[in-house]
Amino acid sequence: MCDRRSADDAGLALVDHAPTTAGRDTTAAVVPALLATPMPVAVAADGTDISLYQLPGHGTALTGDGADNAARAVIAAALTTNPHDHPTFRKPMVVTTRATLTRLLPAGAAHQLAAGRQVFDHDDHLHVFADNAAAIADLEASIITRRRQLEHAIHAHNPPIDIADVNRRFDLDEPTPPYVLVLDADPAHDARLRAATADRHTLHLHPVILGASDPMTTYPIAADGTSLDPSPGPAAPARWATTTADDLAAVFHLAGETLPGPEDGTDFETDPPPAPPVPAVTAPVPGPDAAPPVQLYVLGPASLATTNAGPITSGVRSGSYALLALLAVRPNGCTLDELTDALHPDIEPANAAKRVRTDINSLRGVLRTATGRAESGGFVIHENGRYRIDPDTIGVDLWQMLTAITDANNAADDRTALQALQQAADLYRGDFATGIDRAWALDQATTHRHQHLNVLTRIAEILEADEPEQAIAVLERAIDADPVNEELYQRLIRIHGRQDHPDLARRTYALLENRLSDLGMAEPSEATRRVLHRQLQAHRRAG
Repeated sequence: MCDRRSADDAGLALVDHAPTTAGRDTTAAVVPALLATPMPVAVAADGTDISLYQLPGHGTALTGDGADNAARAVIAAALTTNPHDHPTFRKPMVVTTRATLTRLLPAGAAHQLAAGRQVFDHDDHLHVFADNAAAIADLEASIITRRRQLEHAIHAHNPPIDIADVNRRFDLDEPTPPYVLVLDADPAHDARLRAATADRHTLHLHPVILGASDPMTTYPIAADGTSLDPSPGPAAPARWATTTADDLAAVFHLAGETLPGPEDGTDFETDPPPAPPVPAVTAPVPGPDAAPPVQLYVLGPASLATTNAGPITSGVRSGSYALLALLAVRPNGCTLDELTDALHPDIEPANAAKRVRTDINSLRGVLRTATGRAESGGFVIHENGRYRIDPDTIGVDLWQMLTAITDANNAADDRTALQALQQAADLYRGDFATGIDRAWALDQATTHRHQHLNVLTRIAEILEADEPEQAIAVLERAIDADPVNEELYQRLIRIHGRQDHPDLARRTYALLENRLSDLGMAEPSEATRRVLHRQLQAHRRAG
């Protein structure tokens, strides 16, 4: 979940409470109660505490046998930060993914993660997203809010230098917390992380990546926390704080937090363990014989078509479309309880289950009639306690887009990558499941919108050298999809500058100004102004 309020509101809702002290002796060596240094994660050779906030560069990449335990210590330090001890820094907001947190917690605690939810949001202190793409999208949204907070205060006497300075000097009801991002490394997202963390310290953003990550400063760590950096400086970490999985689980409770759990009404003591958690979305591959007879479209308004007869225009219940959209993002399927929780959270469970079964049975009947299939089965199948889309009988545009993106990432040359990227771009018809107003659908819409924008950006990067006009057209298409995404305008201004078109660079900047103004938002950021200034300056020097 991103920073929710406008620049005028200047901040996040934040629950301030001191960590619980009962039983603290069990982890006192791991997380001291009162800390002179905010967010200490390591010590220097002279014994001085080192804060996560003061580590240099774009962020921190932890490698080696001690990386996971060091990351656990980062989360523990964040959850036990006492906001009353550090009013300038506030209690951090920790953002991670379900897969990363599941791995860092004990195996016995992993089932308590909100299986099937796309995001778990606990008191604005811990946000658990479905995958890296969704978490980084939240980071990017937070950047926009934080930049506007700074710009809102820029007219004050002696303007603030960073978000911490805003918190300290301005009387905010809800100061902006440090943003601590803990993710497993994924080279596919390195470029986004590099761009997002360019003003890391100013905006109080602190990514911690498990594994090598190109934009981050890498710290190799031994199992006991000792730094393996061959040439550390005097202020560099000599030893890292480490925490075991069991201790991290204990810290959740000591800090007054609870482990993310399922919806209210589930009793861990009496209910059977839930089905295994659903892994991140991957694209199932249909059988080799023929294309599936039915095509499901969820990128845009949900709709169905048959291979032979075209669109299915009647007979499909709205509940069936919502069910298909949910199963499209969970290709390994859902239990009946997971379906009812996601699709009918406000209805009594028994009645919700009847609705889901009715939607499934009705859908199967409509699709059998539309395809002329006499045999039962297929379409939405039930096996091992889970309902899922049968990839042999239903193709899904989302899966096809994800497959094309994977093909582009694995391509050996730009030409092959470009073909796959263009296929992915063409498959995107609009926001995921437009019209389905559920939190999981809206979160998926954000994730796949950012994937689409990244696809268009990569296409523009490949085209710019030889076909700059096409690159410009692609970026303009991206801007139409996200009219206030400043990074897209910056890229377009740079291309116009390189093509020696300063008037078009100015026009692009003016377009951004107008769109922000129309939405009652702040002016373009200082970063965008600098991009325009550099291009105009280069033009004047060349002229």
